[in-house]
Amino acid sequence: MGFGARLSVAFVAVFTAGTAHAELVQKPITSVSAYDGRFTGYSAALPLDLSTDTEKVALTVKSSGMLDNPTYDFDLNLSKKPDADRVDERSMALGASWNQNEARLRSSMSRMFGFGLLPRANYVRVSMDMDASQAIAVPGKIPVARANIRSSLTLDGRPVGSIAFGGGSQGEEGVDLSVMRPFEIPAELTISVRGVNNQREAWRLQDARAMVKLVKIGW
Repeated sequence: MGFGARLSVAFVAVFTAGTAHAELVQKPITSVSAYDGRFTGYSAALPLDLSTDTEKVALTVKSSGMLDNPTYDFDLNLSKKPDADRVDERSMALGASWNQNEARLRSSMSRMFGFGLLPRANYVRVSMDMDASQAIAVPGKIPVARANIRSSLTLDGRPVGSIAFGGGSQGEEGVDLSVMRPFEIPAELTISVRGVNNQREAWRLQDARAMVKLVKIGW
């Protein structure tokens, strides 16, 4: 049985399962791309809703790319459902992708801490993102990993600013600072500084930039 036949059988099974378990299996997302009349790639994703009474759980499996070298993706997202008694928003995401050239793992965690008389409008959100990749086509190559920690502040329901620190196995330490609409000025200011630090050279500034983004307050 060829790949196309197996794919057709899989989607027939998915649609049959979706009819019987509409709450679990969500609508599949498929697409095919072509250029100049030639097939250039495909994408087929199947979202699943595994939520419980207290947690929202979404699982997505995906296959994309070319038929001779597909990329498989796995994404799991968990978040705490709103609770009228406590202000404690938590979320976590896990993901993986692999093909014949590379395997990649990724994760993300965040938590919200409310304060003041209106903790739902005044809070600090702390998040951590991690990413690691391993080249399969090059045996013995050292994996590449990077982590990023971000903290953001929201007052009266409006984002005020955020600061992030990042680094990885190949250096690339960095700091990102964002200030959003300070003192009612309709603009966002972002400053990013990144450098490298490894065994071959001391810490060296690699990239520094500033960006101003105008924000339209009213329409």
